[in-house]
Amino acid sequence: ITNTHHSFGELLRWILHAFHLDDSGGSRARLHQIFIDYLIAQYARNRRTLLIVDEAQNMSVAALEELRMLSNINSEKDLLLQLVLVGQPPLRDILQRPELEQFAQRVAVDYHLEPLNAAETRGYIRHRLQVAGGEHELSTADACEAVHGYSNGIPRLINTFCDLALVYAFSEEKQTVGAVEVRAVLEDRRRMGLPAGVGAVEGVPMTAPVQGS
Repeated sequence: ITNTHHSFGELLRWILHAFHLDDSGGSRARLHQIFIDYLIAQYARNRRTLLIVDEAQNMSVAALEELRMLSNINSEKDLLLQLVLVGQPPLRDILQRPELEQFAQRVAVDYHLEPLNAAETRGYIRHRLQVAGGEHELSTADACEAVHGYSNGIPRLINTFCDLALVYAFSEEKQTVGAVEVRAVLEDRRRMGLPAGVGAVEGVPMTAPVQGS
């Protein structure tokens, strides 16, 4: 589930839709039973069902509590459903609320992604280029250093600077992306009043798998 916000409707319907299950009719109890039947069927086939919720910090307390109730499907030894929450740092603050104490107790593992250092940023950029089928040297060392300096190693900002710098280089028919293109991205974003550079995005993603009962 990627489209999360405070008023995105019934969570159970979104979950059924994510697994391509019928969510068109019946009561809430009926929809819940459809999902349970699906989990049992997958478990019988020795398959684990994993639900990933992105931008989970946008979910309401009620929606998070509904997720906790779904985790009751699991028994102590049998894991029918595994939940992975991915979100910005405010998610941790939300999970520390007293009304979500039972939910927080079910978090088995949590991980906070720290900003990347210069070497990690360079490796991250070149890895993404290679996976996309491009040359890993498409971005110069100076460009990678500039991206790290302007983004402070925050992956989401790294992506923004690199994507736009590629467009700028393409428009100028250049074969590589240099620091000049990266600086141009920064200047243009500032002129447009958009977040540009260090501190523009608060925090980085963290994951919080929830499993067990």
